[in-house]
Amino acid sequence: MASPVCLKRKREPSPTPESSKRVKEIDRNGVPESEHRSRPPRLTLPFDRLQEPVTLKDLTELLQFAALGKTGGLKQPSWCHLHHQRKVSGLSVVVLEGLSQAHFYRHYLYFKHLRTKYTSRHSYTPSPGNVISGIFSSEVVGNSSPAGALGDQTSAQPEGGLRWHPVIRKFGLESRGLTGYLLTQEEMIKKHFPVHGMPGSEGFVCTDSDDCVTDSSPLYGLDCEMCLTERGNELTRISLVDSRGSCVLDELVKPPNRILNYLTQFSGITRAMLQPITTTLREVQSKLKKVLPRDAVLVGHSLDNDLRALNLIHPHVIDTSLLYRREFGQRFKLKVLAETVLKKQIQTEERRGHDPTEDAQAALELAQYFIHTGPRQVVELYCEELWGGSPAMYQPPVNRSTSTHKHNNRFAEVLKSSGQSALFIGKRAEITLALSNQQWHSSDREVLSSFKRGLESHSFSVVQLSSFSDHLKSMISTDQHYHTMSQRLREMCVVFAGPLPSDYTERDVRRLFSSRGTVRAVRLLNATQRMHAEVEFELLEGAVLAVEMLNGTLLHNGHIIKVQRPVKESTLDLDVFLSCLQDDPLNANVIYAAGLKANAKTARLAAKVNETWLNANAAAKFNGTGLNANVAALPDKVNRARLHAKANHSGLLEKVNGTLLNAKAKLAEANGPGLHAKAKFAKLAELSAEVNGTLLKAKAMLAEIAAEAKVGARLQAKTAGLCEEDLREAFGRYGAVKGVILPAKHSGKQKRRRHAFLKYDSPDTVDAVLSSPVELWDRKVSTRRALTPPHLCSWVTMMTTTGSDRETPDESSQETGREEQEVACVMRKLDRRVGKLFRSLPDNTLSIVLLPGHNSSHGDGLCFLEVKQGSAALSDHAHNLNTDQFPDT
Repeated sequence: MASPVCLKRKREPSPTPESSKRVKEIDRNGVPESEHRSRPPRLTLPFDRLQEPVTLKDLTELLQFAALGKTGGLKQPSWCHLHHQRKVSGLSVVVLEGLSQAHFYRHYLYFKHLRTKYTSRHSYTPSPGNVISGIFSSEVVGNSSPAGALGDQTSAQPEGGLRWHPVIRKFGLESRGLTGYLLTQEEMIKKHFPVHGMPGSEGFVCTDSDDCVTDSSPLYGLDCEMCLTERGNELTRISLVDSRGSCVLDELVKPPNRILNYLTQFSGITRAMLQPITTTLREVQSKLKKVLPRDAVLVGHSLDNDLRALNLIHPHVIDTSLLYRREFGQRFKLKVLAETVLKKQIQTEERRGHDPTEDAQAALELAQYFIHTGPRQVVELYCEELWGGSPAMYQPPVNRSTSTHKHNNRFAEVLKSSGQSALFIGKRAEITLALSNQQWHSSDREVLSSFKRGLESHSFSVVQLSSFSDHLKSMISTDQHYHTMSQRLREMCVVFAGPLPSDYTERDVRRLFSSRGTVRAVRLLNATQRMHAEVEFELLEGAVLAVEMLNGTLLHNGHIIKVQRPVKESTLDLDVFLSCLQDDPLNANVIYAAGLKANAKTARLAAKVNETWLNANAAAKFNGTGLNANVAALPDKVNRARLHAKANHSGLLEKVNGTLLNAKAKLAEANGPGLHAKAKFAKLAELSAEVNGTLLKAKAMLAEIAAEAKVGARLQAKTAGLCEEDLREAFGRYGAVKGVILPAKHSGKQKRRRHAFLKYDSPDTVDAVLSSPVELWDRKVSTRRALTPPHLCSWVTMMTTTGSDRETPDESSQETGREEQEVACVMRKLDRRVGKLFRSLPDNTLSIVLLPGHNSSHGDGLCFLEVKQGSAALSDHAHNLNTDQFPDT
């Protein structure tokens, strides 16, 4: 006998904690979390978001999140998504001064590294201020760190009054090297030091100093004496001492203007002393430049006055009046500091005036003592003698919490407080940077070398390449440069067609060519024996399709037209240009579809349905047998009519509201108890007549509303043209459509949107679309691979110039050609340097290259984004570019 079979289902074992953990480690896409942990950081954003330009605010939002992340209290940027932010190893921003979006596409073939290494590209709206200053001084919104934890190391400072001492609030408790006490450029500007490019420093001489100094750089003490002339205080004596205190320069100087007062009681200078002197200010400046090493640090007391008397700019200074600082901007006299700290007597009464060599030595020794001893010990030793009490007397500053928080919430300060170092390398700017680490160079080559040397020591770097900006200044006419560039971009979108029938108008030509793309302008050429036309498209795709599909077209009257591109210097390499654009990473798996037109049947149906719905609200018929039912249903019908009428006619709304209330009241009265049946019927008959009259009036007004709605629907269908759902349905049968970009409505003649860009998952799907005829509403659609990157709306209006867009005779064509060759050479060098910068970056570095744009009249800028990845991650990254959707944040 066979053994009985047990039909009872075997009980599944309960999941163990280990198995539950393994289940949780599988994400919704079936990818283990361990694989996610091994993935590098990357940047994604929706396809249709590429059409919107980014602003400086958007960039700072991304940079702040990349540097600080969610642990810093920040959220994902609102316009993009940075995956695996914690794995970002560094940030790099490269600013190509003077370049715009138009420069990049005009010289597209020369930017090999920019167009291949950076897979994300966006139009950039030029900022009214300086981009670099805007990045560092931007406020970190949402930073969760308390204000006391930022900036001046207050979280690490002990309780008590010592930490509120002005010296400690500035320098902290720990000792620093020499560079820790240098004035930043921001402080120099605030304290009225001469700074290159700032107002009041015009004509000043700059010393031949390095852009960066170290803790071992030599200190030089400086002091000057002045007298009063017709032009104000002018130099009469200068003394310079080296780090050992030895005098290396002591000169009397003859002011160029008439002296009004020698100020002998302070300067010690008399008429007799200056009478034989012939040394001029320019000669003293030359001697100073020869004596000072390139890494020299100047030390002085109220040194800003000395440098202004010298008409000299030096970037590395220490001011002893700001080292031994006091409250509320007050300063100690040099004599007091020397007597208290150095135990030296200077500027004594028995002497006639000050000795600048002695003062320079005193300032030098005070700085050396402060650096060697450290701020904490200086305050503890001399708090009573200098500041007049013990450290315990100092209290937190009154009413400064808000301003301190605002200051400490600057991006540069937050980076510093989080232990990250930021660096700027570039050309000295006429702006203030909220940053202590700045390196100034005179050429892009020096900038690149300096960047490579200091790459590993800074997590965030901003590099400025200014060679093209300098080249622009050397041009005879920058307006001519921009006009020529605009003309070259326009020529790529122009085709010539002909011969045309003699009765052809611009409208006929526009109708013929608009099936290939948006036509910006048509110009009939009647100077030839037969009529021809110049057709200008908004996009390159329109011009290319016109040549490919309309060349050889037979018109209705037997004319065979020839469509061709203009043969000009700017179009000789157009085929190479188009091929590179087609292979651009931004155009991967993207097709261009033209000849799209609104579905007239659908528009008419929508209007008809709308009209039917309106009429249905007024189509209430009453009869004797169903009178009570119709009256009872009246409030609901009138309410629907009221909702529609509310948006159209306020008068009808009031009338229907009144009818509704009246009908309800009379219906309640008619159905009330104690009323005779005959009287009740009379009441209902009266109510029926009143309601019928009101409904007739409402029906007439609703018919008027329906007519208006029908006209509005037709107008909307005429102007809207396309919708994304229709395109997804028509093109989705070949494969999943990842994204659709519809052009913005134009304010010119071409108001209908008759082209679109569609992005697919794979190149195989794109091949299937291009090899098959596509029809939309029984109309054949023209398709080809995209040439225009998603962020561009038009090639022709990429930049605007004054005057006409049409070509004008150029009397200096040879000069223009030479300038274009020089510009092309600069572009090639810039691209090579950007490539070298990118290659030197560590893996997982977020790299941004910004072309800030010239100004509002010369077009937008351009922004490139990429997270550099190692060779092992490149294949995965290429796959992600094609498959990732914009994630939920």
